[in-house]
Amino acid sequence: MVFEPYSDPRDVEMEAHVHASLRGMGEHLHVKVRGGVVTVSGIAEDFEEKRQMDTAVKMIGGVRQVINQVRVVSREEHFDNYR
Repeated sequence: MVFEPYSDPRDVEMEAHVHASLRGMGEHLHVKVRGGVVTVSGIAEDFEEKRQMDTAVKMIGGVRQVINQVRVVSREEHFDNYR
C-alpha cells in the first residue's frame, strides 16, 4: 500500500482507517482520500474481493463516496504478467 502526504488531518486519519480495513485484501493497493472521497486502486483476485473492499470502505465513518478503481486479475493472469 502506498501512502501520500496530505495537509488535512481528517483525510490522513481516514486513510489510515481505510488501509486497516483493507489489510489482507488485494495487492498493490493505493488509497487516496480527499474530503471524505476515497479512491482505491490496485488488484483484486476476483469480483467478490473487489466488492468486499468497496463495502469495507463504505462502513468507515465520514466516507462520503468510494471510487473503486481496483482491477480484477486472476492469480494466473497476474503470474503470467510477471514471467
